[in-house]
Amino acid sequence: MQTKRINASISVVCFICSAVWFSNVSALAFQTPNTQIPNTQPSSNTVVTIDPNQLVLKAIHQAVHGPPFLCKVHQSSQAYDQVVVVSGDYKASGGGSGQFRYTSRVSSGETTIDTIQVSDGRLMYTQVGAKDAPRCVNIDQVRESLGNNTIDPLRDSPEVSIYLAIGGHAELLRNLYHRYRWYKAVEGRIDGVDVWQLVGTLRTEPPRIAGNALVDKQALSPPAANPNVPAEARLTLGRSIATAYFPFRVEYFARSKTPDNTQTVHKLVSKLVHSEPSPTTILEKDFAYKVPDSADKIDYETNQYVPETPLARKLPFPQ
Repeated sequence: MQTKRINASISVVCFICSAVWFSNVSALAFQTPNTQIPNTQPSSNTVVTIDPNQLVLKAIHQAVHGPPFLCKVHQSSQAYDQVVVVSGDYKASGGGSGQFRYTSRVSSGETTIDTIQVSDGRLMYTQVGAKDAPRCVNIDQVRESLGNNTIDPLRDSPEVSIYLAIGGHAELLRNLYHRYRWYKAVEGRIDGVDVWQLVGTLRTEPPRIAGNALVDKQALSPPAANPNVPAEARLTLGRSIATAYFPFRVEYFARSKTPDNTQTVHKLVSKLVHSEPSPTTILEKDFAYKVPDSADKIDYETNQYVPETPLARKLPFPQ
């Protein structure tokens, strides 16, 4: 029964954080309910007029095409009256290669599950625990579906960057962009680092620029269809040259009524933190994966990432 409960909790945590298994975060600090999202804005903060949705799009682009890096990952979330903790390591090649490796251990009480998501740029595999079948996405097939749109990958349009955001940091940001309408951006400093802090609420309609693959449509599902999706989110992105658009922190908040039904309150239900980002040397063996001999099948999920309609040649991001 305990294993079933942690599996259910993990499923909710995965669903909260991404369309696939990728979650990252730091110790969950449950806060006193507020009528607004608890105010932990950066020091010396300044509200900016830039569209925060554009910042998230640029973060997706950076996650796909930025330089290689590694970081620590920690997450703590509450689901089914349990606290689920995820600790792991993430390493990405960047440069549009699609190569990354994310390993983690998921714990709740005395139960632990080891997970891995790894891509060599051609195939991405996701393995949650030893018993579930590995899941696979053929990234080459997704690239082929984009046609000549990837001729100049360093200047990809926002749409192309969205479709290349498969797994890892990139897909986490892709999911956040489609799921939440980002309506406020504050710039300041946290722990000596220049950041933007963005606030978002569940979308009620698609953004003007959006992907139309199945994973994007799932992220855009109305709240009534996804009761486990937190209603509000707060995203902290790097603002300096060294940490441009790096997703330092993602916080999710559930919304509910007070017992007397007079006020709406927010409760922090999941907090994700990427720490110690640093440049790294990339080796091909970093992204190797061997399907376990015990696996009797592989679940192929490529169709979830292929654009539903052909993508016309798009203009790149403004320089």
